[in-house]
Amino acid sequence: MTETPPLPTRTPGNQAMATTLQIWHNRNRALMERIAAGLRALDYPACCRSEEPLRGYAHAHQVMAAHARHRCPRYDLASRYTEQARP
Repeated sequence: MTETPPLPTRTPGNQAMATTLQIWHNRNRALMERIAAGLRALDYPACCRSEEPLRGYAHAHQVMAAHARHRCPRYDLASRYTEQARP
């Protein structure tokens, strides 16, 4: 049988994505736990710390849509608002 030639390589266009893929394919549990701990320690974005009151049912749904990805306290507030507004 003939050997298959190695795949061509190139420098990544997006270094952040290349690093992310390297981390995903890593089997080092200690490294993955350190990364997870670091991500948990990150603060929420500034809009998540907003104390602005919700201005109605539709506004609460807009807030939930904006914060659903990371489920911050602002999302919980909007969720409770919608439950109380329309049980």
